[in-house]
Amino acid sequence: MKRRAGVPPAVKAASRRLSLVVVVLLASCTREPIITPLANIAPGDALVVAAGDIADCDNLHRARATAAIVAAFPKATVLTLGDNVYPNGSVEEFARCYAPTWGAFKARTRPSPGNHEGRTAKSAGYFGYFGVPPYYSFDLGAWHLVSIDSEEDIRATSPQLEWLKKDLDATTKPCILAYWHHPRWSSGTHGTQVRDPGRRTGALWSVLAAHRATLVLNGHDHDYERFAPRDGIREIIAGTGGGALRPFGTPLEGSEARVARQFGVVVLTLHPRSYEWRFVGTDGRIYDSSDRPEPCAR
Repeated sequence: MKRRAGVPPAVKAASRRLSLVVVVLLASCTREPIITPLANIAPGDALVVAAGDIADCDNLHRARATAAIVAAFPKATVLTLGDNVYPNGSVEEFARCYAPTWGAFKARTRPSPGNHEGRTAKSAGYFGYFGVPPYYSFDLGAWHLVSIDSEEDIRATSPQLEWLKKDLDATTKPCILAYWHHPRWSSGTHGTQVRDPGRRTGALWSVLAAHRATLVLNGHDHDYERFAPRDGIREIIAGTGGGALRPFGTPLEGSEARVARQFGVVVLTLHPRSYEWRFVGTDGRIYDSSDRPEPCAR
């Protein structure tokens, strides 16, 4: 994907404003950072904050730390990338562990499920807490967003993919973002596992490519990784919401940025026909960011 020349001044200004952050370390035993944006986004833009693998009931301080970042972006739509609560995604765990942390943003959260939700029969904890269907779509500014259930059947002839084709056929938005739990490609622990559900997402990826999607967000591997666009689609993995972090293996072809051993969230600025990204750590640092808006694929 080529970078677009001649970025409009309003977009440049919005990028500069959002880049300005103040890091305040609380004088408490948790010492959790709060990141405070100094200005609002430009008219026509939308903000998204995303991560997966979030509330570990045995180490809840990590989800509190990532939640502190989310709280600093009150106008952002929150996307969860599966494995919202550990270990079993039960009704009790959602109430005890997710609700006191990322549950503060429930009204503006658009979730997706992961494999740990499936440890409870029929993912009753997830569906009971969020009250959403297994897969769905919505519009956000100039963008069309799709939440996929990668735990369910995602073969080319599955009901989910038949629905997805019709949904994408119907949208008139110039930019498409899809998100689910298991990444198609990953240099992390699950990336080399032949039986991992991520290896079964080929048909899903093909449908998105045929409709000229721009972005895919995933979790599952507990790290941050950004890939160069494949078939016009950029994949970003952010399984960094609070589950135990893991190291990388051998980097896959196309892997442009990798951050291990750092909890954090992805912050996306969705412009009408382009986007920017940042990976913000719980220590207040920006570990990865775009140097200019990238154009949508459509």
